[in-house]
Amino acid sequence: MTTFIVLLRAIGPVTHKIMSMAQWRQAVAEAGFANPETYVATGNMIVDSELGIAEVTRRMNEIVIELGLGPGNTAIVRTAVQMERLLSANPLPQAVQAKPQAVAVYFFARARPDFSWVEHYAGKETIRIEGTHLVVDYVTPVSSSRLPAIIEKKSGTVTARNWNTLRGLTTRAAARELRED
Repeated sequence: MTTFIVLLRAIGPVTHKIMSMAQWRQAVAEAGFANPETYVATGNMIVDSELGIAEVTRRMNEIVIELGLGPGNTAIVRTAVQMERLLSANPLPQAVQAKPQAVAVYFFARARPDFSWVEHYAGKETIRIEGTHLVVDYVTPVSSSRLPAIIEKKSGTVTARNWNTLRGLTTRAAARELRED
């Protein structure tokens, strides 16, 4: 069994009226996935499966659609190992230490997102490329930044989580993998 972390895009109060986290867990369990566990109410799930990442992604997207959400609520899936590597890389250690809630990690649906624009970006934020992810230190509130819209426009379908959420998901997934060993 492999432990996967599923991140749903565009989840919030409006989507909770359509699909609760409890409904999502139940549907995922009924679809044959083991140990579905949601983490905070923003579309994060840890689940175990013998399937490969592409098939887990496909099936998670089917489940979300069956529960009434739209294609904009894309499921982006990573293995626990991928998340551990991302957390360990920590490309912005000072920002993570000072204000982890203001450091965003961007997860892309595409296997190879286009990051060619990053070196020319002249905003106040600090951006680091870590594999197929962007890690951003927002020096001003995210709500006042134009960067999230630019990221999606230039690099494709994406969802973001702050560093605290990344750490929490990764810690829970790693503990699960240790129990299985």
